[in-house]
Amino acid sequence: MPDEPSSTDRAMDLLVFGPIGLAAYLRDTAPSFLRLFVARGRAILDEQRKSVEGQLGNARVVGEFASVQGAPHVRRVVAEALATARARTEEALEVLAGLTGRTEPPAAAPPPAPSSTGASFSTVSTPERPQLAIRDYDELSASQVVERLEGLPNADLDAIRAYEAGHRARNTVLGKIEQLQRPVG
Repeated sequence: MPDEPSSTDRAMDLLVFGPIGLAAYLRDTAPSFLRLFVARGRAILDEQRKSVEGQLGNARVVGEFASVQGAPHVRRVVAEALATARARTEEALEVLAGLTGRTEPPAAAPPPAPSSTGASFSTVSTPERPQLAIRDYDELSASQVVERLEGLPNADLDAIRAYEAGHRARNTVLGKIEQLQRPVG
């Protein structure tokens, strides 16, 4: 059986030779570990920088595309909104003229500005779009139209039925009109 180190030898190993060996090892290897850590840190930061630069480049390209392609769309949306506002103002003036007893229509407003597509937008009566008793009829869903049908005179219901049948032909709207015009008995 080999000789067991004495407790004094073990204490010397642990308290003297171990720390001296560790210090010598660190002195010899620390510069190489430091270079390894520095290289790893630089690689990570370079990778992150390249990723951010790529994202910024993509954002720049998307922004340039949006500004070039989006401007005509914004102009069209603004022109449509102005035309709608003009038409609603004309309708309000007509209602006010009716309330004040004026028989002549209000002074003619300038025609709506054409959109970038060349079409103008208006809610006034035309041969294919009569003035209906329900405001903004074409923008309403079937359920919204049905809510507004109750209490309308038969002449208005007939006009709405004819317009609906010739355009969207929504069964919900047509069925409700039929129900409202059905004689009670």
